[in-house]
Order: sequence, then structure tokens, then C-alpha cells
Amino acid sequence: MADPEKSGGGGGAGEGRRGKGDYFAWLTTAVAVLLSTYLVWNILTPAGGEGPEVEMPEAPAAGCTRLGIAGPAAWEKMSEEEFRRMLEEQVTLGATWIRVSASWHAMERIQGELYWDALDMRIEAIADAGLRPLLLIHTLPTWVEGFGTLGSGAAQQYGDFAGAVAQRYGEHIEAYEIWNEPNIERFWPDPSPAAYAEMLVDAAPKIRAADPSATLVAGGVAPAINVAGESYSAYTFLEELHELGAMQQVDAIAVHPYSYPERPSGMSRWNTFHQLASFKKMMRRYGDPKPIWLTEFGAPTAGQGGVGEQEQAAMIAEALHLSWPDPMLGPLFIYTMYDLDFGAEDRESHFGIMYGPGDPKAAFTQLREAAEQCHEDLGER
Repeated sequence: MADPEKSGGGGGAGEGRRGKGDYFAWLTTAVAVLLSTYLVWNILTPAGGEGPEVEMPEAPAAGCTRLGIAGPAAWEKMSEEEFRRMLEEQVTLGATWIRVSASWHAMERIQGELYWDALDMRIEAIADAGLRPLLLIHTLPTWVEGFGTLGSGAAQQYGDFAGAVAQRYGEHIEAYEIWNEPNIERFWPDPSPAAYAEMLVDAAPKIRAADPSATLVAGGVAPAINVAGESYSAYTFLEELHELGAMQQVDAIAVHPYSYPERPSGMSRWNTFHQLASFKKMMRRYGDPKPIWLTEFGAPTAGQGGVGEQEQAAMIAEALHLSWPDPMLGPLFIYTMYDLDFGAEDRESHFGIMYGPGDPKAAFTQLREAAEQCHEDLGER
């Protein structure tokens, strides 16, 4: 979950993206428990500088069908040459999926006037690279009124846009994610399961009508706590959507199981990766056999709260190792490829598994090795 004015875009949420900083609101109770570990990590791994130089591999890794990359809004500002080079690096990594944005805000700034060129370029480049797109349809145009208010008509307007997107790109898209982190105020004013359910009920049939074979994924929920008018916990939000019957509209559920500064295998109650077990138990209670897609996961290497390059690598590789053998989990999308530039002290700058084009971090190497092991293991089944 990212800051819409920062990382947003292709793999996350707003006009910018990666408001991972918000996750530390719900990590408050864990700070005391993890403080000593956190201090050790930051002593052993530099908070702002690069770690040991990592060489960029030349040959593509064997592709892991459970690994993808999620992008920020910065992807929407890339030239075609820059975007295609990044896709080549994702293939070298061993990723097979990519989470890219269809930004309603950017594509329909004036009601009824749709701008397709930029997304046309990205979708064509993704197809040429052989990657499988998960198209995230999200962000809010300024002309929409009553968003999040039941019966305002905003849900229907979103559904019309989503249907138009599926009509144009259905030949190339494998899955659609309906909004991003609708359980927190950053991406949904005054979050409401009922209002989000209204969106699903309107948008899902329009997407299916245009692209019947696609997989529909509910918007990935963020780590959060229940705060009136501001956020719902991921568990509460998903449970209420099941109570409303809204999950019948989709083929998969999405969660953003950020765990830092703890590893995915950590047992803390706030660790969203650890909470996946309780989500699966809840879904079984509702007789819901859908898979859970992990449409964002990552950790910052530096900035306030950064875990360091080696710990980021360990966290990300472990997440893939834990997820691919689980039949109830869908693809894992790592946020993100490149660092961004919001200042050295801002953790939002440091979620990349690469510092920039051609400049990998340790996470790139470890994730690439995990992807090849994933390919080997899944190929034996």
C-alpha cells in the first residue's frame, strides 16, 4: 500500500504509489517487541547506502508461474524504451506476471473522453515480453461525485470504465483487479464494505461481458486496524464482503501481506503474511474455495524503518518459498523493480529490488534463485 502521490500506478494504488509508510500505524503495538531485532538489522545493514555490488545476470531465469512484479505510478511516466528495458529485466529475474495500472484518473480526466495511448504502449510491450498482465483498474477522477456513497452512481461510472477497459484489452489481459486497498482511507474515502460491494456488483458483470475468460480479483486489502471512517482491518473487510455475498462476483481474493520489519514466517499477530492462515480459515467457514492472490509484497532497504539490503532479500525470497507450494495462494507480486526518489530518509524511496536499470540489489539475485527453484518444483508436479 503506497502513497498515492508517490509510488502509485502500475502495481499499487493511487496516482503515485507505495504508501507502505502507513503500515507503521498498525505496527505500533509491535515496535517494542521488535525494537532490539530492528536495531540489529540496521547496525548490520547500511540504512542508506548500497550493499556489496551485485552483478546483473545476462541470461533469463526459468520462469516461476507464481511470481510477478507490481509497479508504482512512476511506470506511467516511463518512455517506451525505458519500460521495455525494465520488462526484459523482469524476464531475467524469472517473473511471469506483472501488475500494471489502468488509471481511471489518468485515462478519463474529462468525463467521456478516454485517453488510451499510454496504456496501449504498455500492454503491447508486456505482450511482446511474454509476461502475463494483471490489470489493476483504480484511481479516482476529479469529476466523479459521491464516490463511496451507496446509490450515488459513482460505482456504475467505475463499472462503465472497467467494462470499456476490458473491451479494449481483453485479448491481452489474463486477470483484472477491481480497485486497490479499498479498506483504507488513502484509496477509498470513508472505507465501506457495502460501498465496495456495490462496485463489485456493477463492475464485475461488465468486465465479464467484455472478457468472459478473464480472472476477476477483488481489490487487494492493506494491513490495517479498524478505525471508524479511516480503515478496516483486512480480516474484517473480507469477512463483511462475504456476509454481503459480494465475493460471488470474483474468482479470487487479494491481500497485501506486508510483514516488515518481520519476515513472512514471523508469528506476530500484526504480521499480515502470518494472518493468511486466518483468512483461509474464514473463507472455508463461508464455503469459499477461491485462491488468495498476493498482489503486493515487499520491504524497504533504507530510509526510516528500512531493513537493509540483505534482510529485504531474505524476506522476499522467503515469501516466494512459502507461497508457491500452497494451493490456496495465487501469484505473489513483489513491489517493486526500481527505487524511487522521494528523498533518502523516506522509506517509500527504497522498495525496489534494483536501485535502477541494470543495478540490482541482493534481493534480485535471491529472488531469481527462488524463481528457478519454484520453476523446478512446479514443473515436477
